[in-house]
Amino acid sequence: MKLSKKTPLNKLHRDLKARMIDFAGWELPVWFTSILAEHRAVRSGAGMFDVSDMGRVWVSGRKAGSFLDKVLTKPAQQLEVGSAQLCLLCLEDGGILDDLWVYCVGADRYLIVWNAANIEQKLDWLSRWSGSDPDIIIEDTSPDTVMLAVQGPSVCQLKNLKGVSHLPRFGHTQTKIGGLSVFVSRTGYTGEDGFEIISDAANASSLWESFMEQGVQPCGLGARDSLRLEAGMMLCGQDMDTSTNPFEAGVGWLVDLEKGEFIGKSALLEIKRQGIKRKLIGFQMKGREIARSGYKIFKSSQEVGKVTSGGYAPTLGVSIGLGYVPIELATIGTDIEIMIRNKPMAAQVVNKRFYKRGA
Repeated sequence: MKLSKKTPLNKLHRDLKARMIDFAGWELPVWFTSILAEHRAVRSGAGMFDVSDMGRVWVSGRKAGSFLDKVLTKPAQQLEVGSAQLCLLCLEDGGILDDLWVYCVGADRYLIVWNAANIEQKLDWLSRWSGSDPDIIIEDTSPDTVMLAVQGPSVCQLKNLKGVSHLPRFGHTQTKIGGLSVFVSRTGYTGEDGFEIISDAANASSLWESFMEQGVQPCGLGARDSLRLEAGMMLCGQDMDTSTNPFEAGVGWLVDLEKGEFIGKSALLEIKRQGIKRKLIGFQMKGREIARSGYKIFKSSQEVGKVTSGGYAPTLGVSIGLGYVPIELATIGTDIEIMIRNKPMAAQVVNKRFYKRGA
């Protein structure tokens, strides 16, 4: 049996008595205190997550920008230094290999941050399309670095982050926190304001402990999942994958069909021309039942789709979920049923962005 990979913070998590689980081949904390307490900490103050399982890949060289334009669905070369954008890595048939952040760090120098799943496949994909071109340098620094996400409405009040509170959304910079060299971006996956911080693996414990000393709540995968679901953020490999295209997944805004050629463009143009037959929806249960990934979706006693993500939304006090249904059932207000323990339970299609910051 293949052993789970460990982040530089693994021992510290164990010292804190975190409940550890396997996630995408990594041993990570699912909670430190409780999912509910950690969820509420992020919504009301500040919480931090070890997201070192995510890939951190540098692409540099004279042809770095044109190469990224070829493999990504949005133009990297148009980014200004210090800015970033979310985009997709698609296969030739338009299927989604991953959604990722690309940061323009300098002239001909970019940082890609992508999801933990299928990292080797994605590295092979980049290698395949870059070939042996000496003007395209791809360096995976994931094993040598740590990555934290510090999220919540009070993050800018933290001593560690006051120096980067000027950063615009999606902005980034190289700076120091407590004397430690770090790369900081104003991005996140919770629906709250927040920062993601990358540093050398040797700095992992010092960085984590410096935030704990300022009262930031350590958080695990459980709260990360409930927070992102409330905010309507998808999990690649679950809510979208190589069998789904950007238009049915509701992320067509991450595709620029006006830019030059890129992998998957021809297929995506044809998909858009033909129109989609199904669509990812958000739904809310009408009762107290909780929908889970894999549960079947019904309409008028006919199976019409499956739940991709589901759970209880602590901030809203209701059960919510995401799933694919035929396009004619994707209208907000449509009544559907979720099969839970062999019983159809009433639900309704709602806006996928269940929670909005400040609302």
